Amino acid sequence: MKYRDDIKKIKPLLIAITYFVFLIFMVVNFNTIAGWISKFLRLLTPFFYGVGIAFVLNIPMRRCEEFIVKHTKPTNLIYKKKRGIAIIFAIIVMFAVIGLFMSIIIPQLFITIVNLINNLARYANSLLGNINQVFEFLHLDPLEFTVNGDLINEIMKSFGIDMTNLSTTINNVVSGISSAGFSIVNNIGKVIGELGNWFMGFMLSIYLLGSKETFIRQIKKVVASIFRYDVCQDILAVSSKINEIFNNFISGQLLEALIIGGLIYVALLLFKMPFAILIGAVASVMALVPVFGPTLACFIGFILILSVNPLQAVLFVIVYQTVQQIENTVIYPKVVGSSVGLPGIWTLLSIVVFGGLFGVIGMLLAVPFTACVYTFGSMLVNQSLRRKRLNVSSEKVEVVTAHEDNEH
Repeated sequence: MKYRDDIKKIKPLLIAITYFVFLIFMVVNFNTIAGWISKFLRLLTPFFYGVGIAFVLNIPMRRCEEFIVKHTKPTNLIYKKKRGIAIIFAIIVMFAVIGLFMSIIIPQLFITIVNLINNLARYANSLLGNINQVFEFLHLDPLEFTVNGDLINEIMKSFGIDMTNLSTTINNVVSGISSAGFSIVNNIGKVIGELGNWFMGFMLSIYLLGSKETFIRQIKKVVASIFRYDVCQDILAVSSKINEIFNNFISGQLLEALIIGGLIYVALLLFKMPFAILIGAVASVMALVPVFGPTLACFIGFILILSVNPLQAVLFVIVYQTVQQIENTVIYPKVVGSSVGLPGIWTLLSIVVFGGLFGVIGMLLAVPFTACVYTFGSMLVNQSLRRKRLNVSSEKVEVVTAHEDNEH
């Protein structure tokens, strides 16, 4: 008994020493450990891709399964094979959406680039004319500068590009790509590796979707075997809430992107503006990035239309912002709702921080990730205030009596 009592007394000290030694080891070998972790994460890249693809494909797959369950009987062959049918349906939807956007954006983008090249001098003079009008309005001296085809040719020739013939330019670009072939060959392994990661991720996503109930059950078994029952329930509740937030955000953003792209396209057609399909597709894609995406789409559309008609470019900004306001106040709350529950200031801050740290992927994941942190942080803060019997408002902090607490 005395031996056990001594062990209990020195146990906290032993734990503290162990943590201290472990911390020193981590600090001394930080670079080596960071390299191991980085290598391990690179090996798991296909798995991360697979989880991400499965998460997105799960949305149409779940809708298809619900439709089959609702409209068929359990004895029906379609009902029995509903998971496989739903997976095929989700894959078809994914490739159809990708193919649709590629077929819209690439041809229109190529036509736009060709038109810009062929009419570069006229567009430049048009822009200079608009700038001079602004200078005249501000009572400033206009710019005495004129752009012509010869000047553009001279500038482009300095870069090795002959603008007198578009085909010649394209051939020069192709030749430039060919001359860079050795560089491409040297990096072909990286390209193949990345394509392999995406292919493996796609295959893993199919396996994950086909047996998602089994994987979920296995994860729950592992959690239940490690933690106490009450802790296990808390972990599963938190996981369920995180899954709900990400599902609502992704499905809502995808649907909202399609709606805003369609509205912009229809609005441009009604006002007979150029590049309606291209700008609508760009607006739809950019809508996936909250806050900054729509602004960037508006800027791209403004530049494209400005090269054709300056007055229409100004009108475009007005029309675009009007449609955007309608979408933000009417459509977005109904499509996405308050399921994410993140205030605007935190939305903007999360996109800036995550975008700076992780680039485009960070901007896409910033809102749902921050929404998870905000939701559970709010829960912890509210629980702490209830335990302390504090009522906090914008004016004051006051203690809630037991009688007032019972009334609430």
